[in-house]
Amino acid sequence: MIKKIFSILFSTRLTAVLFIVFAAAMATGTFLYSSAETSTTPYTRELVYNAWWFEAILVVFMINFIGNIGKYRLFRKEKWATLTLHLAFILIIIGAFITRYISFEGVMHVREGATENTMLSSDAYITTFIDGDYEVDGVQQRRTISPILVRLSEKLNNYFEINSDYNGQEVTIKYKDYINNAKESVVPAEGGKNYLKLVEASDGERHDHWIGEGEVLNIHNVLVSFNNQTEGAINLIYNDGVYSIASPFEGEWMRMADKKKGELLSDSIQPLNLRSLYQVANKTLREFSLHVVYRPNTAAQNTNTTLQPHTHSMQPKQKQSTNTTQTTCKKKHTGR
Repeated sequence: MIKKIFSILFSTRLTAVLFIVFAAAMATGTFLYSSAETSTTPYTRELVYNAWWFEAILVVFMINFIGNIGKYRLFRKEKWATLTLHLAFILIIIGAFITRYISFEGVMHVREGATENTMLSSDAYITTFIDGDYEVDGVQQRRTISPILVRLSEKLNNYFEINSDYNGQEVTIKYKDYINNAKESVVPAEGGKNYLKLVEASDGERHDHWIGEGEVLNIHNVLVSFNNQTEGAINLIYNDGVYSIASPFEGEWMRMADKKKGELLSDSIQPLNLRSLYQVANKTLREFSLHVVYRPNTAAQNTNTTLQPHTHSMQPKQKQSTNTTQTTCKKKHTGR
């Protein structure tokens, strides 16, 4: 019985079958979610690349190669070429297992002339903090819950549950819904407030930010306020239909329509030029869209702005990225 099992495991016929199955699995993983932005998605990882059966194929592959080395006595000098091929496959499989279980994947953005020591992991984690009224020596205490790994996809069951407590009070966090590439927006609603939409660009991509009247927004360590005079912030002011800007930084602006340019003086109130690109504090404030809305959906990133006034009543929608517009609104989030 054992002899028969080894004869199957070490057969060249099994080698051929494994190659066909492996190629089919790789093709399936490639085209399974071909519309996605990246080739390996949580969906393809879960169903193919991280699945037990895919790893089982690699294990059987390795057993087959090792068995063939002994079965066909590939250590003989005249068989070294074939031996090299088998050893190469074995090393590739070992490398795959190291990548899977020991190493980690991610993305690191390094600008020219700069250094970086952080990266964004390819795996998604949920990190939870619980704040409350519990204090020790006058210091408010925060409960930090260890990050949990999640694979979020519209095609997967994303359910998770976190059970913890804060100062003896039980806390349960449950998964509700997942919306891929969701963005916050604004929709009309009674009793809302004014929101300002800021559009900025970073890393070659456009990002929207929503800031409510009286709020201060932190965009990559640059503070931007809307009708809330704040020291050290770029203050955007709307009063009686007139838009103004007061910046602690010097900069320049360019009106998009006629390419007219001008300077932004620090510590002074100047008219805010609509549909203009502002370069301030090494950030590009590109498109200021000023709307009167009720509630936003936000997607945050750098500072490019072209302004455009609108007035309507709105309530916000869900979250997925971070956006910003001015409107008389209430916020509503449809998030992940």
